[in-house]
Amino acid sequence: MKKKQFSIEGASEGKSEHGLDRRRFLETGVWAAGSAIGLTLFGTGGRFVVGDAYKDKPTQWVNVGEVAALPVGKMQSTTYSVRRKDAWRTSEEKGILYVYSDDGVIFTALSAICTHLGCNVHWMPENNDFRCPCHDAHFSRSGEVLSGPPQRPLIQLETKVEAGQLMVLV
Repeated sequence: MKKKQFSIEGASEGKSEHGLDRRRFLETGVWAAGSAIGLTLFGTGGRFVVGDAYKDKPTQWVNVGEVAALPVGKMQSTTYSVRRKDAWRTSEEKGILYVYSDDGVIFTALSAICTHLGCNVHWMPENNDFRCPCHDAHFSRSGEVLSGPPQRPLIQLETKVEAGQLMVLV
């Protein structure tokens, strides 16, 4: 009869027949539980931190002025103010837009916010273009990029005439 050899080293490792010891099992369990808890907290906390940042802002029509008072063929700068409400507070948003019409019937409204860094552009009548003071970008009368770092044109806003008043969707 053959005797079985018993190794002290094999007994101290505590390995089962399947190759998974108690230490490895507990370590895997702790990592799995910690990961599940971490993902849950990160998901909840991330949603709290981000809030509604990825939600589209509600748009509002603002009154730019009487159509008859807007000069034909000239760029008109105007400011607007709207109240926006999010989940926690109501805030007042102010902005600048530029409006022009070549015929007094069809109006074009452009946002004054540069599409590169968000600075306000200025209309330069002597050059017939917009300039951004932050990085010397140039935009055409229709908002197209002429030079500088911006990759996109100025945002063109929707317009409508209602009861003789020019309305712009911001």
